[in-house]
Amino acid sequence: MPRYGKIVVIKRNGTDGIVFPLTSTSCLFGRKTECDIRMRLPWVSNEHCKIDINENKEAVLTNLSTVNPTQLNGACFEQPVPLKHGDVLTIIDRSFRFEYPLQSTPKKRRSRTPKDETLQQVAEVELLHKQTSGAKSLDAS
Repeated sequence: MPRYGKIVVIKRNGTDGIVFPLTSTSCLFGRKTECDIRMRLPWVSNEHCKIDINENKEAVLTNLSTVNPTQLNGACFEQPVPLKHGDVLTIIDRSFRFEYPLQSTPKKRRSRTPKDETLQQVAEVELLHKQTSGAKSLDAS
């Protein structure tokens, strides 16, 4: 299953919370049961905003709420906007950080000594471990 990035819930205390991997080309936020990231707050629209992955594998954020618009990095927006790694989207008082996936096949650099070669292999194993660690898929409420 391809990974197009991930959505990290930012808890109210500023720490990272649940991680939602983006494995399809669309992710819908809102109050409806059918939403990919469901928020059970009365001020959240049934379909509040969405992230779509375009043909260039870029994530694009679209606001769907006219009553309580989604904010991107603290500012409102009207047209669909491409997301950059680390962008923060806010719905009412809940914030989420978008992250593009790490490269699935990191480039191996040439090393000059056996010690450098060993360090490079350890770094690649750690990276692979981070990429394959599971993520929970629960409601953001």
